[in-house]
Amino acid sequence: MSRPIPQGMTHSALLQQHREVAQWRLRREQSGWTAADERALQAWLDADPQRREIMDAMGHTVQLASQLKHYRGAASAARPGAVRPAPTAAGLRWAPWLTPARRRSLAPALAATCVALVLAGWFRWDATPSYRLDLATGPGETRAVDLPDGSQIALNVATAVQVRYYPRRREVRMNDGEAFFRVAPNANRPFIIDSGDSRVRVVGTAFNVRAAPPQLTVKVLEGRVEVQPRRSKTTAPALLLGPGVGVAIDTATGGHRSLRATPEDVGRWRTGQIHFSRTTLSEVAQELGRYLGKSVVVDDESLKATTISGFLMIHSADDFIQALPDVVPVRVERDPAGNWLISKR
Repeated sequence: MSRPIPQGMTHSALLQQHREVAQWRLRREQSGWTAADERALQAWLDADPQRREIMDAMGHTVQLASQLKHYRGAASAARPGAVRPAPTAAGLRWAPWLTPARRRSLAPALAATCVALVLAGWFRWDATPSYRLDLATGPGETRAVDLPDGSQIALNVATAVQVRYYPRRREVRMNDGEAFFRVAPNANRPFIIDSGDSRVRVVGTAFNVRAAPPQLTVKVLEGRVEVQPRRSKTTAPALLLGPGVGVAIDTATGGHRSLRATPEDVGRWRTGQIHFSRTTLSEVAQELGRYLGKSVVVDDESLKATTISGFLMIHSADDFIQALPDVVPVRVERDPAGNWLISKR
């Protein structure tokens, strides 16, 4: 016999519960399901016996569907060359076990299966990108592109990004490199940048992201940006950044510190030059290595703290590093592989 709606539960609430169970079941069938996910599912089912009953009914329906498919395949095999007539009301009598009472008892499970099929279609639609773009730049190369919604991305040297536009969100993956984003506003379709375990989420704004493990740096020029230092830690509060504010994140621990971001500082590399203002030689070497595409090592600890001021033309990094002995008491050497060593003179 059919299962009554539990006391105190409306039909819409029961349907919503079927949807939620179907979502869990679909997630369970996907790759990447972990033991932690299974424990979370079991805890969720234990919290309400009705949920487990619906889950069991769905499993029973899937099993029946599999048996029915096997039965029909066996019947066809037993009659080679036979042509099955189009199904009619009378034609359904070939399955005498499917009595009216059994059909009524299966109704809730069949309804749940229909919901699961609808949800499967929705998940497929939501997870299928309508736009794809993979971009990469090499040493000494920068690039700017316009996206179909009016957003823009400018890539600094040695940067790779993957852009995907889905029905309800716009996503970018960038694990190494630097890029400036100017995002077209769309409250119904947020723009998300994932870099390692960190996430930057915006609706419409202009900002710069630099992924240089072990540090991720975000600086905001316009609008507001939401930053999750470690998106795997869903309980940790997000950081909200406004114009002139930045954050430096330790990608290993999620620790972070605030930064000042003047308008001329955010994405300054787009002008073709980097401004050093009392910047340590250690930081200058790291920056030079980025634009040279080679390793730049300062081999003396006391030298690393030496500060330098000046301008680096990003397409003439060789000239800058060779001019260092004219500014500070160092010796600059290059090995056969093209890597640089800065040592005391």
